[in-house]
Amino acid sequence: MTSRFSKVSLFILIISSFGINVAAQLQFTQYDYLPNVQKSLKPAYNDKMPNWGKMLYSFPINFDEINAMYSDSDEAKNNVKNALTRYFKIWRRSVQPFVNVEGKIILPDLDSYYINQKLQQESAGKKVKIETRNKVDEWNFVGPKQTFWLKEDNSPTVPLACPWQVNVYSLDVAAIDKNIIIAGTETGFLNKSIDNGLTWNFVAKEYPFGGGITSVAINPIDPNTILVSSGNQIHKSTDGGLTFVPKLGAARFSADVVKYNPNNPQQVAAASQEGLYISNDGGETWTRKWNFRTWDVEFHPTNSSVVYGLSESAGLFIFANSVNGGATFQQTNAFPVGKVAVSGGLLAVTPDNPDLVLAGLLSEAETPQILKGIFSNNAWQWATLATGKTTNLPMDNWQGYFDFVLEISPINHDIIYTGTGTLYRSVNGGTSFTPIGGYDGIFPLHPDIQDLKVLNNGDVWVATDGGINYSTDNFSTLPNYRASVNGLMGSDFWGFDQGWNEDVIVGGRYHNGNTAITDFYQDKALRMGGAESPTGWVIQGKSRHVAFDDLGGGWILPKKAEEKFEGNFIFTKFPNMEEYGARRSNLVHHPNYSGTLYLGAGNTFWRSQDFGVNWEMMATFPKTVRYLQISHSNPDYIYIDVDENGLYKSVDGGITFVHKPAIISPPLGSSYWGGKHHFEISPYDPNKLYVCQQNGAWTADIGKVLMSNDGGDTWNDISSNISGSYLKSILVQPGADQSEVQYLFTITVGNLGSNVYFKKSGTTEWVSMANGYPVGTIVNIPKIFYRDSKIRVAGTSGVWEHGLKDTLYEPIIQPWVEQKKYKCILDTVRFDDHSILDHQGASWHWDFSPTPIWVDDQNIRNPRVVLGNWNVFSNDDHYQKW
Repeated sequence: MTSRFSKVSLFILIISSFGINVAAQLQFTQYDYLPNVQKSLKPAYNDKMPNWGKMLYSFPINFDEINAMYSDSDEAKNNVKNALTRYFKIWRRSVQPFVNVEGKIILPDLDSYYINQKLQQESAGKKVKIETRNKVDEWNFVGPKQTFWLKEDNSPTVPLACPWQVNVYSLDVAAIDKNIIIAGTETGFLNKSIDNGLTWNFVAKEYPFGGGITSVAINPIDPNTILVSSGNQIHKSTDGGLTFVPKLGAARFSADVVKYNPNNPQQVAAASQEGLYISNDGGETWTRKWNFRTWDVEFHPTNSSVVYGLSESAGLFIFANSVNGGATFQQTNAFPVGKVAVSGGLLAVTPDNPDLVLAGLLSEAETPQILKGIFSNNAWQWATLATGKTTNLPMDNWQGYFDFVLEISPINHDIIYTGTGTLYRSVNGGTSFTPIGGYDGIFPLHPDIQDLKVLNNGDVWVATDGGINYSTDNFSTLPNYRASVNGLMGSDFWGFDQGWNEDVIVGGRYHNGNTAITDFYQDKALRMGGAESPTGWVIQGKSRHVAFDDLGGGWILPKKAEEKFEGNFIFTKFPNMEEYGARRSNLVHHPNYSGTLYLGAGNTFWRSQDFGVNWEMMATFPKTVRYLQISHSNPDYIYIDVDENGLYKSVDGGITFVHKPAIISPPLGSSYWGGKHHFEISPYDPNKLYVCQQNGAWTADIGKVLMSNDGGDTWNDISSNISGSYLKSILVQPGADQSEVQYLFTITVGNLGSNVYFKKSGTTEWVSMANGYPVGTIVNIPKIFYRDSKIRVAGTSGVWEHGLKDTLYEPIIQPWVEQKKYKCILDTVRFDDHSILDHQGASWHWDFSPTPIWVDDQNIRNPRVVLGNWNVFSNDDHYQKW
């Protein structure tokens, strides 16, 4: 066995009449051959599919149309999980780089695409070998590094590590050293452990695998030799994962399973939607030996001449057999006929009973079957061992081949594991199965089981949508189980926010809900709960106050990761967040009054003056309110980007707005770019703006970098040498002598890798600052954390940070107070520091005039004060350096 991906059948039906201008339904269309589309996950077509699902089997189609139909469907509204919805989500994310402004999917020249991709992969290995790094000028991983359960009760129990961190598609354990484990993530990154999963390290940081890592295989006698399947390519490392080399030339294939012959490490097999491939030189070259689409491949445990494959022909499962070491394959006629191949299948064998084969089939009526085959007296005997959706095996097809496992213990053939959403175990040879974990069972496994390895010492490793799990007793007792996520990298952030004076990071993520990371938790991150929302906001004027739209409002984080969270608070409105957070509004704090918050929800610009409890409508716009910013130097200046309309400007604190159409007018752009601007206001000048025309999650938008010195009336194109890139975000910081430093984030185009650039005032060229940056990262949003002089970015590789390029700027002093007005002279007024200032070596001293009747401490950052007299107070901007 192993897990997941391969392909389905091809047949033609007359199209149904729901308005698609094509003549036939195709099991696979040209879109399914695009990079990263895992077409093995595509379920077999049937007439009962919703109309948006039927569109996936037609060509050509309009991306905007199918996306709108899905968004309005019952499946989307009710978060239905099945093989079709899972495939659509992967298809949508893979197709989006090729969608134009009209929603048309523009197919690339795949030959050129793969040539460019392979050139970059080959150069990545050379870069690692010759590069001498300046470790100070390098990106570093912030987290989540190790996730723990949020403590929600008063028990003395210390929360354990929690496997809600990274979606791990595939894993393998070295046969000769079980301390060595390799794990590949959905987001296209590779992790390695050399201590039996106690810790993980990110490897091949500079190497762009090109997509989710569907299979990994470690050479059975040389753990430094590793094969990886990703991006329609087989990648090989001979140095333990430090560097990789792509091995496939023009004849590409996407392998869902790569497996070494345990008795002959020079022989490797690969199951693919293009067929079954064999390599007889350790993965250097590959030959297709079987032309039928194949979901899984297994070597006979003791006879290297025998190889099995589970395939599909004319919509039905078939069993392939080779008795000459994979030179040729034949269909085994004894295999049960009429088993409809709906969504893939798997095989399993065991040295404990070498002539036993199990075949797991995801078949009709959402019902899996496990067949048992015995080869005896030169003949196969097949029987149904277990049927899903029964009391003996409650499992259903769930999301299909995406999350499906089947394994037999190598030392006890009565122990069998299988699972889709939940992992099940049998200890009686398959007569009955018990839930282990997922949606059912006593073990805290993240639902959706991706891969599984049972070792010959009784250890079991399980990969899920949340990470890696380990048991030393076949999941018999909880004390012999642990979550293995310490250092596991590849968490997919859809939301991201951080504190101002406190180092608090939050974000909603794909598959794994919301997390909280702080410096006072050290390397621990908290699982906050939630589903898959692009959410997570920090209320910067209150200590450890965060909010999530899928958790019912506000949460007060504990002071220590091991302690119970301190409570909840009312927070009643959240920003627009669409396309996995790629099209967003945001939560903005007033520079002077920490309790005053702004956001865009629907078509409206909202303000709260009580930390988000109540909101007042400030302005309504023709379309959806997207990104917005308020000037730090003059908070009367507010800019808002509106869908299809572009920028609006206010100079009276948001009471009135004036449209600034130049940025969506020729030659800079069109109304299409309205709502697609990520921008920053100069920290010195409220009329100076930096804008990048932003690529979304569902469109391929190659934009420009623009600058305005007059509040958006006129613009200069400062794209310079980064023209032609997919732009994502821009930031600006103050620099020495009133200069400025801009940072620009791009995302992968043509699989040529992501990058980060900076440019200082007075220069024209953007300079790469990607040293140590994960090249496969798809950026969600970056932010500057001035307290520690860091620039941070969140996306498909978790959260990373880099030191600011200029730390010699003059601090911009800005006191903060909760409210603009207080009703009682005896109210306690809470002050804080909202300065643009690195806190290292900083100290504070507050002077108030007239003298208040009480100050708790004038020499701390955030004093409490009772003024005792009516007056109007304003701030000075004096500071002193030592």
